[in-house]
Amino acid sequence: MSGISETVLKNVLDDLQQRFSDNIISIFGIGSYFDDSLPSDWIKIDLDIIVIVKSLEAIPKPDWTHIRYEKKEIDSYEVWLGFNTLEAYQNKSMFEAQSFSNYEWSLLELKRPENSKLLYGQDIRDQLPDIAKIRFDYDNILARSLYHLDRSFKEAMVTKDIDASMQQFTKGVFQFGFYLCIYFDKNYRLTSIRAITNSIEHLTKQNTIEKEILDYIKDAIFYRRTHRFPSKFTTMRNSFILRIFSLIGKGQLHRRMNFNELIQYLESQFGGLSYMIQFAGRVKDRYYELKSED
Repeated sequence: MSGISETVLKNVLDDLQQRFSDNIISIFGIGSYFDDSLPSDWIKIDLDIIVIVKSLEAIPKPDWTHIRYEKKEIDSYEVWLGFNTLEAYQNKSMFEAQSFSNYEWSLLELKRPENSKLLYGQDIRDQLPDIAKIRFDYDNILARSLYHLDRSFKEAMVTKDIDASMQQFTKGVFQFGFYLCIYFDKNYRLTSIRAITNSIEHLTKQNTIEKEILDYIKDAIFYRRTHRFPSKFTTMRNSFILRIFSLIGKGQLHRRMNFNELIQYLESQFGGLSYMIQFAGRVKDRYYELKSED
């Protein structure tokens, strides 16, 4: 980490300890900012921190939700602070009431030292549930990939922030890569981008998944290192989404869905993934248009 980023991290940790010192059990860093396996030129702009507290009562929350979290920008870093209790990580239902995140992903991040970094307080990993026989919610994890793709459309069309749109797209690609890893390899337990890429490469060599998926991941990695894509972004994004829809339609993922079932699925996730629903509707119309011409 650079000197500037170390200063930002120190300020964030000092602030947390000052405000919640008696309530904090542990503070963990997750995500690419804390991933030492990434290349030195990796562009790190997100600082994601999990704070394990004794009680959520004293933790402030936005008016519109009961989830305890904070989001702020410090020296060009997007800082996200998530607050949870240890009991929530030991109980999926309680966790889902306290967090926006997927339970299985979050448990893996804290349980495995390769996936996170202890920044302050107690190492509570041995108090977390065993992940050897974890049961993944594939519907939810797939939906989180589609959520980021939906956000990519929204950033481009509503806020007109193309960089943010590209960033969301890469998050969707990496999340989909993770989904493939845990679906096709029942022993997979890592969350880092390098580990996901290595696993996708292995699955590609086994002919378990198509090589094109690996190409999309490599393009996303290229963006995270250079802030540009090797090909036209909108064309690549549309092609990636079509690839996912094709896999779903052919039943090559955890469950098969026709167009109507896919749209219903998109409508049921995160209050409705409106841009993905529109995209799926256009694909559906085009599919039946071509079919009628045969």
